[in-house]
Amino acid sequence: MYKWIKALGVAAILAFPMALPVGASDDGGPSHFIAVNTTDQLLNAADETSTSLLAAPFEELTIFVSGTYGASNVVVLQREVGSPGSGAFETVLTLDTSTANLRTISSWTNGPNTDNYRLKMTTFDTGAVVAYMTNYPRAARDWVQSSSVSVFFDDFNQTQETNLDSVVLFNDQMYLGFANTAAGANEVLAAVDVSNLEGGVLMESSDGAANETACFGSLLAATHGATVGDGWISFEARVAFSDNSGTGEISISDTICIANSVATGVILGTAVTLNGATASAATVIYDGDATAALFWHAISAIANAEGSNGVTVSGPALKTASQYNVLRVEIDNLGNAFFFVEGVLFHAEPLAVTVGNEVIWTIQGGTSTASTAGNNSTIDYIEWTTPRPTSPTT
Repeated sequence: MYKWIKALGVAAILAFPMALPVGASDDGGPSHFIAVNTTDQLLNAADETSTSLLAAPFEELTIFVSGTYGASNVVVLQREVGSPGSGAFETVLTLDTSTANLRTISSWTNGPNTDNYRLKMTTFDTGAVVAYMTNYPRAARDWVQSSSVSVFFDDFNQTQETNLDSVVLFNDQMYLGFANTAAGANEVLAAVDVSNLEGGVLMESSDGAANETACFGSLLAATHGATVGDGWISFEARVAFSDNSGTGEISISDTICIANSVATGVILGTAVTLNGATASAATVIYDGDATAALFWHAISAIANAEGSNGVTVSGPALKTASQYNVLRVEIDNLGNAFFFVEGVLFHAEPLAVTVGNEVIWTIQGGTSTASTAGNNSTIDYIEWTTPRPTSPTT
């Protein structure tokens, strides 16, 4: 059933005519971008192939491999030879599945012609390889220059007229801020720090217990959020966390900050558990209880079921504690999610969230089993991009 749903999503992606995204143009330059062709497949049988993807001349394809599988599975990238529709394919790249459950990113640049590509499992061992191929750009895009989306940016700077020299409460008509006080102590609720020269929101989780979380986010999704399926949704934040052994995340989900908030998800070893009946979530996170504890991870949920078979997908290494990180999550109109660290795409999850769900952004920092010290979060800025409606909404 899962494979059938994903195959249906693939067909929709290939058939859906997308508008020109923000920052794109028709001048053929590096920002030239007309549509996202994407194909993914849960490969678990010899000679099984994915849906084909048509690549433009010199277009770069990126293949993300994840899943739970044995070390003897072999998956290759193939290009159609002869005239289009010939049905004959040649292997141009063998993906690295030589280690069980290995997460890899591979790239292939098309030649001067428009060519058809597909993925194929040539040898089956055990489990299932999730292979996801896309021509989505690896570098994060600039949304600000387009009128096709609504962009909300906050640098958390105070005006000179306030003339304040201490932290102040944030605008509670726009934001929510809570800290979990169920087991720990010494939490600090989110507040704007006017002594921070670059502007910033500070908050601290309580300490002394695992899974204590401080949360900062926007108000209700119904009034300040977006609906998956209406167009591109993007959330970016520049944020620093004081404890790399705790937890920290940014997320687009259907869950807002509440009293005694819990993290959107937790990672224990390589297994992911989503909290709070989260029907839709796409999250960039680190967790001191993960096997790859000092790395960023991509996790997601659709209809309360964890993406990537409930196994985390690890990405770039964390910076030194208390240094700023630029994190971003994007969701397209079909619910596919794209995860960035420092402006570079490190994972793409097919059908990651539920189309039709109303979603909002949150930022959380907290403790873990590995570290119960209070985790200080400093949020330099946020950028929240949502589809601009075709008619007035209330």
